[in-house]
Amino acid sequence: MRNKMENQKKKELIRSCCEGISYIFDIRKILPDDDKLVEISNIFKALGDPTRVKILYALLKYEICVGEIANLLEIPQSHVSHQLRILKKFDIVDFEKDKKMSFYYIKDEKIRELLNLILKEK
Repeated sequence: MRNKMENQKKKELIRSCCEGISYIFDIRKILPDDDKLVEISNIFKALGDPTRVKILYALLKYEICVGEIANLLEIPQSHVSHQLRILKKFDIVDFEKDKKMSFYYIKDEKIRELLNLILKEK
């Protein structure tokens, strides 16, 4: 059954070849611009660390302070802060101050959708 589905998907693809029929001009039209490619690349850099991914999964439905994330993951608060700085640098999370506490949340809705999509695939 799986091979049948894979073959069906493969049949839907258009084959482009430098020694045959080339669709290079069509392909160029659909490629994202350089700014978009940098943005996409940064998302994957941010998701390249299991601790950051775990933090993001925790933030799917919650705003969480740094200390609470440290307790949840059972790692030092300094490690959590470091990972959050990276996520903030890539514009994926942000925080809101409430008195002396900073509550982090996922800023980029695409990240939330991506994580939910990956969770559904399991």
